[in-house]
Amino acid sequence: MKIGLFTEAYFPIISGVSVSVRILKNELTRLGHEVVVVTLTHPNSSEEEGVYRFKGKALPMKGMGEYSIARVSKSKVQTMVDMKFDIVHCHTEFTMGRLGRKVAKACNIPVVHTYHTMYDDYLHFISKKLKKPLKWISKYYFRSFANSSDEVIFPTMKVKETFDYYGYKKPYHIIPTGIYIDRLRKINYKKKEINRLRKTLGIAENEMVLLFLGRISLEKNIEELINQYAKLTKSHNKTKLVIVGGGPDVDKFKKQAINLKIDDKVVFTGMIPPNEVGFYYQIADLFVNFSTTETQGLTYIEALASGLPLLVKWDSNLEGVLETQINGIAFFEDEEFVKAYEDLTSNQVKFQKITNNTTKLIDKYSAKNYALSIEKVYKDILKKA
Repeated sequence: MKIGLFTEAYFPIISGVSVSVRILKNELTRLGHEVVVVTLTHPNSSEEEGVYRFKGKALPMKGMGEYSIARVSKSKVQTMVDMKFDIVHCHTEFTMGRLGRKVAKACNIPVVHTYHTMYDDYLHFISKKLKKPLKWISKYYFRSFANSSDEVIFPTMKVKETFDYYGYKKPYHIIPTGIYIDRLRKINYKKKEINRLRKTLGIAENEMVLLFLGRISLEKNIEELINQYAKLTKSHNKTKLVIVGGGPDVDKFKKQAINLKIDDKVVFTGMIPPNEVGFYYQIADLFVNFSTTETQGLTYIEALASGLPLLVKWDSNLEGVLETQINGIAFFEDEEFVKAYEDLTSNQVKFQKITNNTTKLIDKYSAKNYALSIEKVYKDILKKA
């Protein structure tokens, strides 16, 4: 098959969508398909085989400057028609998604759509004052886009339930994005290199490291993570909170740590190269997250693959990922964080058992299984065509 993957989010942008699309591209290629990612230009992008970029214009909103949009012109449609795709798979509802839909219609080929992002949680980037009407408009727009697709894929039941609320009633598939599990396994990392990184970050040998990894932005609820961690340090001083990633609100959270007088306990690494992410998981003892805006939350799965128990706020995207008291603990209210930490770590034998369990339940999230599930959707839809 010749497959077109249409997306605005692609490397060097680091996001759940860009990771998902690149994994799908690589794994479908390994399965013998010809795959083209159709996306937009980025100031720091470099040439990559199998990636076609149209010129885009950066979004003007604060915190969204990495993303671009472009007009869906007849010439763009014709350029893609000439690619002679067998199937179009849209990973966005915006510029590239609309382009993919028009290409599929022009070529009379099937279009598959994956809904990756809970946009209601990001409307504040556009306008805080217009959030309510924008939420109403987005509900009908996203439902309409899904209805125009031949097949729709949701990464979790949480997203599917959102579309139930939107009024979407057509068939669907639940297919979680996969990750390269083996690359994250502890066996691949030398203790000497891990200790060197810990030392570089100012982490003492006897300190317990709590790791957050993701976009440093308001919707991730990092403000509450820092608030609750400040409370934790009063009774558990031999700890460090390491916050890995970049984003529009880094300075805000650094000031918060200073105001709470825990800036010596909170380490902000900034953006790190994708090939170094595994080392940051390995320096930690726990993975922490207060976000309830994830569609799937690949970092939770990456943490488990790296041997880290989860200490996270419960959200429905964690169904099937977090097994309470088996590979981690969830708390339901922010104020329960300290108690949950103590429940997880106070008994060393129990904590070690939970740590040992982390890698036992995640093979279903492998990159290969992800691609095989998507390939089956393609094959089934082409049989009907």
